[in-house]
Amino acid sequence: MKRFTLLMAAMICLAISALAQVSEDQTLSTSLWKQGIGRCAHYTAYAKGFAKRSDEMLAKFPQGYTLDDLNEIYGNQGQKWEKIYNEFKKNEGRNGSINDLKELVTPQIWKLVEPDFTAFISNHPEMAQEAPAQPDEQQGEATEGQQEKSADKANTAQPAKAENRTPIACPADLPLWLGILGSLLGLIALLISLSNRGKIKEMRRTFARELDRTNANLQEFSTDAADQMKALSIRLTGKAIRNQPAAASEPVEETVLQEIDNDDIEDEAPAEAIETEEGEVMNLFMCKPDENDDFVRVSDTFEPGNSIYVLTTFDGTHGTFEVIDKPEVHRFALMMPAENLIRACSGNAIQIPSGTRIVTERPGEAEFIDGKWHIVVKAIIHYEG
Repeated sequence: MKRFTLLMAAMICLAISALAQVSEDQTLSTSLWKQGIGRCAHYTAYAKGFAKRSDEMLAKFPQGYTLDDLNEIYGNQGQKWEKIYNEFKKNEGRNGSINDLKELVTPQIWKLVEPDFTAFISNHPEMAQEAPAQPDEQQGEATEGQQEKSADKANTAQPAKAENRTPIACPADLPLWLGILGSLLGLIALLISLSNRGKIKEMRRTFARELDRTNANLQEFSTDAADQMKALSIRLTGKAIRNQPAAASEPVEETVLQEIDNDDIEDEAPAEAIETEEGEVMNLFMCKPDENDDFVRVSDTFEPGNSIYVLTTFDGTHGTFEVIDKPEVHRFALMMPAENLIRACSGNAIQIPSGTRIVTERPGEAEFIDGKWHIVVKAIIHYEG
């Protein structure tokens, strides 16, 4: 909707600019020419000191005035007005342009005539549509060759159309600066429309990228939450196995007083405590996992060049693992992070080593299945300098 509005504004501005391109060399219509002559005569009389003010003339002749209208007003001024009247009357019978009017008066008087005449044309555009009458001098002029040609054309079966030599009449005579302003506004509106169109496309692409990134983050969060729940379940299962409750607690001595005939007092003997040994902690050293997420090399001792992870288990079935915190292990693992780390660990850009030390933020979880330690939840790591 915004683009459509801008395009409409641009078209309107361009239309205004087209109407505003009025040349001062264009021939005025007969009505406008007479109005221009009248204003030249009025401001000439005004300069002589006996004409009415422009607001008085506008109030008296709201639809404009001609030289004859002025003669009815200033006819009593004697020779002062008669000289002005005769001077402009000889030019009233022909047509001309605004430049022709300008040549009839002095530059000082034309400064008064021009704004008044321009405003009148703007307020009376219908007068500009009249075709100017052809002067009598031009009607009588024709050469013998032209007369013969016109006679030949009259004798033909289908006479050719007479060439239209009528000068182009001005439309609503708007100032030239308004045309330039309209063109600039139209151009600016078009540029804004095209710019906004490009911005909208870029916003759509950015929104699509952000939506894809958000969906990926939500999916990763969902997977991580599921892994966390599974890890928590494994921890609780291992803790339940390690912390089995004893069969009996400490001896409790109770005394119950009963009054049956004679006061007999019986003391209950404390129950015998049953003790259970807790499971032993076992540390296993692992090499890198295979494509099935199984640790392929397991040892109960650290093996330089092979051992990358240490797994801790209490029951031999469930365990947690992390990267061994040794510089030589970190150097070895970071040589090929895609093979040594990515299958067992997750983190931000861990495929591109950005440090020399590997820090385990959260241990991973593993289960002993079919004779192999299988990764259930990956460890979370990051790099430090």
